[in-house]
This record gives sequence, C-alpha cells and structure tokens, in this order.
Amino acid sequence: MKNLVIVSMPAKIEKVGQLKELLVEMLPDTRKFKGCISVNTFFEEATNTFHLVEDWESLDDQQAYAAWRGETGGIEVLEPLLEGGATSEG
Repeated sequence: MKNLVIVSMPAKIEKVGQLKELLVEMLPDTRKFKGCISVNTFFEEATNTFHLVEDWESLDDQQAYAAWRGETGGIEVLEPLLEGGATSEG
C-alpha cells in the first residue's frame, strides 16, 4: 500500500441500510478518481460503523478527492445518515 487512509462512518441505527445503498452508489466514482488505487469497505455490526480502507497514490490525491466530494454535495448527503454528523479532519 502506498498511502493508506481509513475513513470510519458510524451510521445512525435507523439509517444503516440507507448508508449502505449510498456507498454502493458513490464508491464507483471514488475508485475512478485520479490517484485512487483501491477502496475496500467493511461493516462493523457492533457499532453500526462502515470503514473504508483506501489506498492512494498520494495524500494530495486523497485530499483532492475529499475536496471534490465536498464541492459536489457528497458530504451533505452523508450528514443526516451519520451518528454525530459528517466531519472533515485534516
């Protein structure tokens, strides 16, 4: 792996199915984004948390992707599905 990024998304219990469907819809664009080597999704049932294990050519590519998601409304769509909301750290 070149640049490993782990994104954890704790779903509201009543929104787990909706978040799963949204990830199925959104992740093909993630995988096609410049610099994305791979994205694997794991679900932790005990905490209703989806974990995305991402491998990127560079962290700049991943940051560009995160900015793009913000600009295209992806974060706003995720916000109501996540326990505690969507936050961006960096």
